[in-house]
Amino acid sequence: MCSEVVFIARADAGNGPALLGNLEEIGESFAEVLTDRPFPGGSAVQIVTKTSVLQGVVEYNHRDETLGFFVRVRLYPESRWSPGSFVPQHMLALDCSAPKVSPLKAASGY
Repeated sequence: MCSEVVFIARADAGNGPALLGNLEEIGESFAEVLTDRPFPGGSAVQIVTKTSVLQGVVEYNHRDETLGFFVRVRLYPESRWSPGSFVPQHMLALDCSAPKVSPLKAASGY
């Protein structure tokens, strides 16, 4: 989970200007950007941050009546994201490798 202001645009520049958006979520192979307009499913797009450009294909749009459109982008293999490439301004890294529960002995005190 993250938050950073980005631009998102169709990869072929003839299909309109870049839209301002907010990078809501990012992983190695996907990104999700909140915008005020949807992008056609299957269209090639670029997500431009302050320090990098990510490229991929729109998988789907999810409309939230209050916030706008969440545009889910499957990143191309050559455009995979890693913390070494850039870290969004407000990044919340979740550690999913740690156990979620304590062993019975530790939890019960016996």
